Order: sequence, then structure tokens, then C-alpha cells
Amino acid sequence: MIFKITKAFSIIEEIYTDGHSPLLVIDSDNKIYVAKNDKGKIPPISLINECFAQFCLEHWNIERANFALMNFSRELIENSELSNNHKPYFYDTICFASEYIQNPIDVNELLITHKKNVFNKISNPFEFLHIALFDTWVENDDRKPTNYNLIFKLENNKYTVIPIDHAFIFSTLKYQSLDPDLFTPIDNEHILVSELGKLIKRHININTDFINKEKEYFYICIEKCKQDFDTFIGQICGFYDLDNTEIEKLRLFLFNDERNKKVFEEYVYRLGQ
Repeated sequence: MIFKITKAFSIIEEIYTDGHSPLLVIDSDNKIYVAKNDKGKIPPISLINECFAQFCLEHWNIERANFALMNFSRELIENSELSNNHKPYFYDTICFASEYIQNPIDVNELLITHKKNVFNKISNPFEFLHIALFDTWVENDDRKPTNYNLIFKLENNKYTVIPIDHAFIFSTLKYQSLDPDLFTPIDNEHILVSELGKLIKRHININTDFINKEKEYFYICIEKCKQDFDTFIGQICGFYDLDNTEIEKLRLFLFNDERNKKVFEEYVYRLGQ
């Protein structure tokens, strides 16, 4: 993975949310991004999580928005009318920025407009399942039936599902607190039991052959992430400080055989709900 580095040129607006309230920004290449800071935290775990999710999604062959690490000048922040979520010193640390997808449609709009044939309107329905498996693996706290954190991009009269917002993976814990023995999924918080998840599952023949292929896919993806883990860490540590204890905790958490067995069992259970 190559990290693109860019610089904010102008701020279009602050996007008010319950979370990071990111900024809609035009960069020096005249591209539009959604950029977020981590409120001056060192290390900025939520930004590292975003980068790590991008690294993994690439290895899992899941559609995603392009991203960059973005520098802001203090003058740009100081001269903009922003909330307290954007104090100038927050931007002393390089930010995570996701390329803005023009005219996206959200899940609720898709369900209302195309409920009777939603499966046929999605170009990559199996990737929805793989996003659910990925979320289970990284213990994503922030994608659930009440908050999909998915957007749909219209292409050739079909909608491509794209996952967004991965700041709160790893159960929103610091890396030092990760423990592979404490895999405890929350009932009714999985997107496979959401309205969209149930609609998609109805159109898929979830038999033994399907499960075996999903299992093969899962372990291939994990192995690819494992092989390139050190390379990713070497790159990310060029921008953000992580100590060896944090790195090893993350490695042991993600690539623990017993935990990953439970992850896949949970996925199979959710497929059957």
C-alpha cells in the first residue's frame, strides 16, 4: 500500500456529526476529501485505525474510497469558523482523509426506493457479507443496524456498497488492552441481522459449499494481511508513533488462531439468523 500525502487548500464546510465532525476539504490537487483529526491524541489511534482498515480492505478485495494523509496549515484552521472539534493544535498531527464520493445514496434511501428488488440493484452484494465478516474480525463498534456506515455509489444503474468510518474498530480500545481471549460479540449489533442484511441473505443459497468458500476466503485474507503487516506498520510509524508493545498486542490479537476460529463461527451463526 502506498500512502498518498496531500495538503488541504481550502475548507468547504464542517460536517456536524456525533463523532469526529470531519471537514469537507479541497486539497492541493483540487480533489475533495472528508478529513478528520483525533483531537490531538498521541498516538492518534482512531486515525491509525482508519489507515489499518484501508490496508485490510485492500487485501480483502473490498471496494473502498481512496484515502490520503492530509496536512493542514494552522492558518487555514484559525481563519475558518469551526467548532471546538477543530482546535488548531489538533492539526499538528497529519490527518486521515477519505476521498469524497459524489452524490452517494444512504442505506435507508436505498431500502425505501428499491425495497422490492434491492438485491438486484446492488452490484456487489457478496461484498456486503465480506464487510460483515471483516467487521467481526476487527470488532468494529461503529457499524450496526442502527448505524450502517455504508454508502452506495451509483454506477451503470446499479449501486456499489462502500464501507466508511473505521475509527472505532478493535472495540474502541487502546492497543495495549487488546486480548484475543475476550472475543464477545454483542447480540443484535451485527449488520447481518439488519434490515439490509436480512434482505441480502434471502437471495443467497447459504449451504455447505458456500460456507466452505467463505472460510477459504477468510483465511486467505488473514494470511495476506499477516504477510504485509510489518510493511504496513513500518509505513504508518513514519507518520504516527506506536511503540513495540502496542504493535505486538495488535499482531497477537489479529492473528490468533483460536480467536479467528471464533470469528468465523460467529459469521456463520449470523448468516443463519
